[in-house]
Amino acid sequence: MSYVSEALLYVCFAILTGTFILRVIPEHRRPLVQVPSGLLLACTIAIPILEFVPIHQSAVLFAKDVEIPYGEMVKNILLELNNGKAWIWSTVASIGLAFLLGLRSFRDDKHMPKVGLFIMFLLILWLGYASHASSLYGTKGWLVHSAHFLAVTAWIGVLLAVSWFSKDSRNWDAFLGWFSPLAIGCMLITFIAGIILMSFTTPQYVNSWMLPYGQMLLLKHVLIAPLLLFAYTNGFGYRKKLNEDSSFNPKPWLKAESIIAMLLFIVTGALGQQTPPHNVKETLQSVSPSKLFTTIYNGHFSPDLTLKLSIGLDSILMLAAAVIMMVGLIRMYRDNKVYPAFAMGLLTSIFGYFALMFSIQG
Repeated sequence: MSYVSEALLYVCFAILTGTFILRVIPEHRRPLVQVPSGLLLACTIAIPILEFVPIHQSAVLFAKDVEIPYGEMVKNILLELNNGKAWIWSTVASIGLAFLLGLRSFRDDKHMPKVGLFIMFLLILWLGYASHASSLYGTKGWLVHSAHFLAVTAWIGVLLAVSWFSKDSRNWDAFLGWFSPLAIGCMLITFIAGIILMSFTTPQYVNSWMLPYGQMLLLKHVLIAPLLLFAYTNGFGYRKKLNEDSSFNPKPWLKAESIIAMLLFIVTGALGQQTPPHNVKETLQSVSPSKLFTTIYNGHFSPDLTLKLSIGLDSILMLAAAVIMMVGLIRMYRDNKVYPAFAMGLLTSIFGYFALMFSIQG
């Protein structure tokens, strides 16, 4: 349940942020995008509900452990912990945004997208304030997590809105003229902030693969490969493809890219519910090793293991298969075959995952 709620929360943030960004852009620089007002309102209302799920789970767990009534425990979390305080402010902002979106005069006002973006920025800051990084590293962790999430929601949000709610393909060159640099900038911020966050939560990266958190982090990283491939073909291969075929429709390819992005949201949601392994050996004292790891790992498992990467025949074959799938995806784009390309994108991640898992030694 918590994994699903976390993934849905990211989708709600992305849809709202992407829609408001597109509405700030002049109409001659984007396709016609019509995101239903009801969907925007539903996403806004869903944010505090979905953010309350981990608070509810913590309250149930702690109330049972210390024999305090559930309501009293919820009150303590809301008033004393970062995630509780952040939830209060997020709820206030969400109610305000929902009220404004319910007013037709506001929805039609030219300043609406700017107000919406400002509120989304505040919501992202409060979500960052409730993060593991913020609770462990204070302001530095808060700002890095917020920057990471802001970049992801801006990039993926515009992608989701355009791929699923655009009504035509007009102004595509003008759209790519500003979206491609935005996406590249967001990617860079995401990668830099992600590396910093990893240094906070997962300093023993390869060793962390023994744990559920490390496995989810690894799956997240291998899913980035097909996402970047689709982003490259959609951002830079479009003009060449259009010159070759004037009837080329980019929307199915954007939808394929957005589905990969939503898979990333699901994995990130699962990641957010795991214990960050600041010290893998100590974490293994209270957290069971990942079933994925113990199933695939060839050697004998022990909490004292120190893993390292060592290239062998199995990992080379898996890596070669991943490269073949990557080349195949680009070839399928040239032939305008989106379903085989999507399958090859997923296989790129699968083969890449096994290439890394087969290369570990204790």
